Amino acid sequence: MSIEAKLKTVPDLPGAYLIKDAEGAVIYVGKARSLRKRLGQHFREAAAPGRWAHVMTQHAADLEFIVTNTELESLILEATLIKEHQPRYNIRMADDKSYPYLKLTEEMYPRLMLLRDLPKGARPGALGGRQVRRGLHDPKRHEVHKLEGAVFGPYADVRSMRRTMRLASQLFGIRSCRKDLRGEPVGKPCLNYHIKRCVGPCTGQVTEEEYAQIVRQVTMFLQGDTKGVERELKAEMDEAAEALNFEKAAALRDKLKALRRSTEEQIMVANEALDIDIIACAADEDRSLVAVLCVRAGRLVSQDQFVLMNTSGRTEGEIIEGFLTQHYSHAQQVPRLVLVSHDIENRDGWQELLGELRGSKVEIRRPQRGDKRRLVDLGLRNAQLGLMRLAEARGERAQAAAAALSELAEMLGLPEPPQRIECYDISMLQGQKSTGSQVVFADGLPDKRNYRHYRMWESEGKPDDYAMMKEMLQRRLRRGLAGDEKFLPLPDLMIMDGGKGQVSVAVTALAEAGLEIPVAGLAKSQEEVFVPGRKEPLDTEPYPRAWFLLQRIRDEAHRFASQYHRSLRDREMSKSVLDDIPGIGPRRKRELLKAFGSVQELARASVAELVAVPGMNRTVAEELLRYLASYASELEEDT
Repeated sequence: MSIEAKLKTVPDLPGAYLIKDAEGAVIYVGKARSLRKRLGQHFREAAAPGRWAHVMTQHAADLEFIVTNTELESLILEATLIKEHQPRYNIRMADDKSYPYLKLTEEMYPRLMLLRDLPKGARPGALGGRQVRRGLHDPKRHEVHKLEGAVFGPYADVRSMRRTMRLASQLFGIRSCRKDLRGEPVGKPCLNYHIKRCVGPCTGQVTEEEYAQIVRQVTMFLQGDTKGVERELKAEMDEAAEALNFEKAAALRDKLKALRRSTEEQIMVANEALDIDIIACAADEDRSLVAVLCVRAGRLVSQDQFVLMNTSGRTEGEIIEGFLTQHYSHAQQVPRLVLVSHDIENRDGWQELLGELRGSKVEIRRPQRGDKRRLVDLGLRNAQLGLMRLAEARGERAQAAAAALSELAEMLGLPEPPQRIECYDISMLQGQKSTGSQVVFADGLPDKRNYRHYRMWESEGKPDDYAMMKEMLQRRLRRGLAGDEKFLPLPDLMIMDGGKGQVSVAVTALAEAGLEIPVAGLAKSQEEVFVPGRKEPLDTEPYPRAWFLLQRIRDEAHRFASQYHRSLRDREMSKSVLDDIPGIGPRRKRELLKAFGSVQELARASVAELVAVPGMNRTVAEELLRYLASYASELEEDT
């Protein structure tokens, strides 16, 4: 069905949409309050030539959409899909690593713990925490947590997060151990109890009500409400003093002093005790930097910087809107006021969406004067300085890369340093699903937008690396010669993952295409470099930087191929395991994977969570968990 025909079927409902190119690759992901209106803007209203939207629609060949219940759900879905597909026309984080969270478990005596990542479908709530689904897995601790809890984060600065954990322990005495506590003595108290960093609920001398007060204050502290905690501690101290309980009053006094010392380090930036997020953007070519300053109760409590890619052709306002999607879909807290350095087009829509996320009204403003304007200027100055530091770092990397490329040209006898280097690798999954990977280095640095995967169709099932390598090279060269801009320009140097055999294959493929491009091979065994016409490897000792660059490029090709194979393996496992379970048909399988994302997450779910999936019932859910239990070891290996 053509795009024009599909547009007629798009409903006037909220949701997310995926735009694909002729090869089926996702090139853009978006969200909308009305899918029909938003997609109509993309395809029926001609974008200005040269703008990113015009270029994107020129390459669009297909579209899909997913209807959600609310626009808030579409925001979270959009951010998830962007991270999953890495579309070439979406603004996205240059560093897409998973940031850590803090979690307060939901037990009789909760503990504070580090959480490396959220499971799919879970996120912190508008006020800093929410219940996350059961079966939460923390890969750092290799522990499956069967408890729900409140989650705070993410924390871009890990050192700041660990300092927060340490302060929570010192100030409030919340526990971090894994003991199963029921209000009775359990074992001997640990060192934290003796150095007064834990109140010791394991002794059986701390009531559930007393500990609940501690947890409530820790929650306020993690939400940034230090003034509220101060008021409560002072009230408790005065009450203890009036009751002549001077030992308790002294302990509370010391806590109060320590809390005030920690807040004194935070800069007072606003005369009013307001909660504000300042979002400022500085743009340069295809990279931009967004600085986020968090002001809580008038104090600057944190400042984070995020590098964004694919921002060429966008205004600063459009870049900020792209950032809002990815930031607030996983943000710790949405304040009542958000200040931006540049105007955003859909301000009313974002105010409504963030208000729904917060649970109360949110205002987005671009102030023109006064204290709030000075706050925005502070954020903008931080963003500009961050972009300058990034450019300096890139300049240093570029200088080192230029030196390595000069060495490489000398080592290989090239007339000039190669600007575009491509490296090719062939790999298989359990003897099947043969794939080829192509990584690209431009001016000695990775150019990930031009990485490519190839499925081997002609040579599938034939354990012949040479045949597969030739098939991949022929397809790559054919697409480039046909003028496909995704495969242009042609490389200045082709690197084969392998020795003389792979180099010969490349020479043959180039000759058949009528091209002359320098070729080198890096053999796996002895890390030897081979070139056409030489039986012996090159002497790389005089060229350490060039040799290291070749290794780095080859290792990147391995990493890229392994990443693709992991995704194929997960898809294969999801398909084979679920297809064998009685009562799980195509529709149920689709809904289960949509809700949980993978078989691993399904295996960690509870019966109640499975029953909540459309089309499921308790009988099938229990049978599913029994069946998946037999795959426990295999699933754990893939975690």
